[in-house]
Amino acid sequence: MLVRSSADLGCIVHHSWIEAWRETALDCSPVARGLILRAFLCGVLAVGPLRLAAQTTSTIQGTVTDEQHLAVVGAGIVLSGPMAFTDIQTTADAIGSYRITGLPAGIYDLRVTKPGFADKVYQKVTVTVNRLLMIDVVLGISTVKEEVTVSGDPPLLQTTISSSGTTILPRQIEQMPINGRNYLDLLQLVPGVTVNRQVDVGTDAAVPVLGERGGNTTFLIDGMPNKNALDGGSAAPFDQDSILEFQAFTAGYTAEFGHGSGGVVNVVSKSGTSQWHGLISEFHRNNAFDSSDVAGKNTPFLLRWDTSANAGGPIIKDRAFFFGALERIRETRQLNFNFPANVPDFLQLREETFDQHNRTFETRSFLKLDELLGRHHITQQMNLTNAHVTDFLPLAQATSLPSTRTNSGSRFLMLGFHDTATLGGLGNPWLLNAYFQYRGEPFSQRAAILRPVPLQHCLICSAA
Repeated sequence: MLVRSSADLGCIVHHSWIEAWRETALDCSPVARGLILRAFLCGVLAVGPLRLAAQTTSTIQGTVTDEQHLAVVGAGIVLSGPMAFTDIQTTADAIGSYRITGLPAGIYDLRVTKPGFADKVYQKVTVTVNRLLMIDVVLGISTVKEEVTVSGDPPLLQTTISSSGTTILPRQIEQMPINGRNYLDLLQLVPGVTVNRQVDVGTDAAVPVLGERGGNTTFLIDGMPNKNALDGGSAAPFDQDSILEFQAFTAGYTAEFGHGSGGVVNVVSKSGTSQWHGLISEFHRNNAFDSSDVAGKNTPFLLRWDTSANAGGPIIKDRAFFFGALERIRETRQLNFNFPANVPDFLQLREETFDQHNRTFETRSFLKLDELLGRHHITQQMNLTNAHVTDFLPLAQATSLPSTRTNSGSRFLMLGFHDTATLGGLGNPWLLNAYFQYRGEPFSQRAAILRPVPLQHCLICSAA
């Protein structure tokens, strides 16, 4: 049996006019000493002149001017939307600039007002994960109450960053057909990323990024580590319906991500909002609906049921919200195995008793709570996955005899606490991100259980 567990505490501080950065990333050994050390470092960072761009939240900033390009001092800016929970208000400063930071990914409306000017409203502004949006507002003079509505998103080309990559949006996760409902398969949409189906998941050749070994890719979930440090790839699996969107960097990303020389997959999970919403789904695959691509051969046996449900909504109006998801996967699959030439009949007869269908039973659960306490956005989340796999053989050992197959059981438990706080003036605040994470990943493996020999095989053995 293999058991892996870890605890982690980190903190990130962000301010607009400071360009230096620093992040604490020390391992906890022992755990208590590590927690005390990191708590101390977070306190130091909170008061020091350091900068780190938030990994999961975004920023909208720009200037407010009139038609003569003069600053409109004191213009009121109001940002609203489902993911804002409550309206966010700020004002333009002495040079007409404004900045709203710490925004979760979502769709927002931006309203700019000033007495003597026509109001301007930007509707359905899409804010993706870890993005800086520049929205410069020009107000026209008006002696009567007037409102100008602007539709459409800002340009997708971001001239303020040097990194290359792609953001996979909620619509793509929800609507694109994915074989196996693994949201990470959408990495195929990112230029420079290859998903190799001919090798085992988690190996270096599984998901290379710009030719870099797949094991060097860093995986994050809501700003917290989710990388399998032993085998590579993502550690804890997540229900596809619990993922909001994710960002994949291939090169040129800033030092805040680090912890790997390959790509970075920055994932954001869904949260509850002020409106109730839910989903129940059932996905089914069956070899009866497939066709063989090999002449004279039947399609391998496959039976898969994937049942999932999720719900989210408010606990306390405008203060506390929850989101939960549950998924159950049951799959029976025939492994493509053929005996090599010149294998003795008695050995084939013996091995046939081990040549059973591979079975997978997996349950994934996810729970997330969001609370707004003053200028703190506090999140607690739990992700628990239990899996049991029988008669399994990795692709790297596809030609091995059936008697070498194994049964395994695993559990992935991740507990996370995250606090995003805005400090200082509302016009140009500090952004503090602090988190605590615990991960437990026990795994056990043993030889596959020998199934009873069919009666016809017993008769053959007796006759021999």
